[in-house]
Amino acid sequence: MDVKTIILGFLNYGEMSGYDIKQAFSSSIGFFYDASFGAIYPALRKLEEEGYVTKQEIIQSGKPNKILYRITETGKATFNQEIQSAILPPVLRSDMLVKIFFGNSRTEAEQKELMESCLELQHNMLKQSRDSYAKLQDTFDDYQKFCWEYTIHHLEMTISFLEEKMPALLKKEHAYMA
Repeated sequence: MDVKTIILGFLNYGEMSGYDIKQAFSSSIGFFYDASFGAIYPALRKLEEEGYVTKQEIIQSGKPNKILYRITETGKATFNQEIQSAILPPVLRSDMLVKIFFGNSRTEAEQKELMESCLELQHNMLKQSRDSYAKLQDTFDDYQKFCWEYTIHHLEMTISFLEEKMPALLKKEHAYMA
């Protein structure tokens, strides 16, 4: 699913600014799909050009004007059509796995530090996800709760996998590639 479709999904809940949309990405689906302002604003412009959203400028004193986006009926129909389309296989992009993949090019000390850093990152992400879920779960419907619980489970399984495999990986004799 692309950024434009996800934005239409968020706008189904009501008017939002570009900042609000970024916050919605970060606080709801950021673990499995995030978007930068550099992706959000061009997508909003394209959605407006296509007639899927409208925008309204709100004049504010002492700060920049606020632009609120609203989904149109055409946008709602397009969103509903998109979410009915076939599910595509996930695309996994993991900085952590790429660094581990090339771990043999590191010294033993660097390999140990890498693996410990990966584990610490996963623990931090799990804590953050649990904390966010605890704060927000009353605002989620059952499907949104499912996605958050999936995220937490995924992080728990990643931690379990790292803890299980790290000792054997680090005990192997590595041919350090200089």
